Amino acid sequence: MEKGKTIFLDIFRRADKNDDGAISWEEFVQFFADGVMGKEEMEKLFNDIDTHNTNNIDTGELCEYFSNHLGEMKEIYSLLDDLNNKVTNVLQSTAQSYPQKNRTDKFITRFLMRECINQLTAVQRPLESASDHMDEEARGDNTDIKPIELRDVLPKPDVIPGRVGRRTKRQISGQTQTSVEGSMTPSALTAQVDRLSDLLDRLEHGVNFKGFVDEDLNAVEEDQYLLQQRSMEVAKGKEDEFRSALRQYIEDTNGSPGALNVSVRFFKDSGLFTLYEVWESKDKEKQYREKKGFDSVFTDLLASGTTATSITFPKAWWLKK
Repeated sequence: MEKGKTIFLDIFRRADKNDDGAISWEEFVQFFADGVMGKEEMEKLFNDIDTHNTNNIDTGELCEYFSNHLGEMKEIYSLLDDLNNKVTNVLQSTAQSYPQKNRTDKFITRFLMRECINQLTAVQRPLESASDHMDEEARGDNTDIKPIELRDVLPKPDVIPGRVGRRTKRQISGQTQTSVEGSMTPSALTAQVDRLSDLLDRLEHGVNFKGFVDEDLNAVEEDQYLLQQRSMEVAKGKEDEFRSALRQYIEDTNGSPGALNVSVRFFKDSGLFTLYEVWESKDKEKQYREKKGFDSVFTDLLASGTTATSITFPKAWWLKK
């Protein structure tokens, strides 16, 4: 998959509230409405993205539309993609090596980790300032357009009885507690800050650790399983051939020594697949790869190479019911 596109898969997962593999009009408004765009503007945008005219947006449509509009952001999104992968890999390796380090090396690791956070925050600040400035400027344009709100697209039954009705009313009220200009009023903001402060105070003094048992897990490799994830995009016209090869691969892998589970997730109408494999150990997975290389099975069926990540986890988590 082209660099930067995987970020839109994450956006899709967050927007698809009911996890049905498609973004409905209501979900689209709930996720993308920014307090600036009007209803007609959002409807046009929704229809422009929905190139299949299904009244829903799938992963392929979302990735394709925004990828074609990245412009000067394309390089940044590509770097973010690389950064996400590198951070994941570094955190995994650090989690394995940190317990064996001496106190000085542990201090250095913690210092470097904090400095990474500081550097990322320094990059975040100008982005936030630019984003806030663009939002403020957009709210000043076309002030005659009423920004779309979630309640504008939700069903409006005459009566919603009982507790469900009261909860729905509170949710809609909380989501739309903004001024006409699209920003929270000073009094409302102060009230929210006071409520948050009170909540934090109650949480800080109200947590009961009585009876709490800290799970003491051995981090040695012999007591861990390996979870491997592979993401891939199937070449157009190769879907049937790919599915046949994938079924055979899953059967072969599930029957091999050391393989605990193999499962796959398909993103509807996108050609995107994610394969999950759980192995008893890295050695068992490596031995299987030497006999049956993954790339040799699917290379000619994919639009691009696979993206692979892996992580180990305690065996006790797998055995728990």
